[in-house]
Amino acid sequence: MEQPSLKELCQGLKASYPAALTDIMDTDFKLHNQWLGPEIRPLVPEMRVAGLAFTMRWVNDPEIVEDAAYEEMARRLVDELKPCVVPVIDSSKCKNAGYWGELMCTICAEHGVEGAIIDGGVRDPYYIYKAGFNMFAAFPCPLEANFNRSRLESVQKPIFINDVQIRPGDFIMGDFGGVVVIPQEIVTDVYYKAKELMEKESATRKLIREGASVKEMLKAGGRL
Repeated sequence: MEQPSLKELCQGLKASYPAALTDIMDTDFKLHNQWLGPEIRPLVPEMRVAGLAFTMRWVNDPEIVEDAAYEEMARRLVDELKPCVVPVIDSSKCKNAGYWGELMCTICAEHGVEGAIIDGGVRDPYYIYKAGFNMFAAFPCPLEANFNRSRLESVQKPIFINDVQIRPGDFIMGDFGGVVVIPQEIVTDVYYKAKELMEKESATRKLIREGASVKEMLKAGGRL
């Protein structure tokens, strides 16, 4: 099996969709909990993202008064982010802070990053939408995270969102149907299986339009 490039992996997974990817991980790899849950949604249905996870974890800390954590996150983003990378933030279920805003999206876009995932609040959602940045978050929130609310605990270490582990280098794919995590060890296999599954589904759609029987459709695609 030929190893696809990082760009090919990102493009191939982005052309797929979460239901297909979770089906593959369910049936072929016995991974039954790779969906980040119903709370994390794109700002608008058209947004899609796929790439390597760049992980960050924030924790609640009302005593923090300085900007060091925010500066550290921004520095790492500028130094390390590039095309086919997706920032992913674990906010420790914080409900009163926004962890990303329009200026951070501008920084990312300048480095070729197309989207980000936040298990928490996002600031400036309208301006992010207008900029065309693919933002996925749990809710809009105007409050700044590091103003006596949260501190950055870790960068590029394993995190958990809704009991799903995300490690640096795992693959993320998200659209209006949800956000899923593909472990880096199986991403090449999932990439090829997703291409095969989508080809089968295209054949099944053609049969449906032609008025084929259920038996014929199941033979072509294996499922409906």
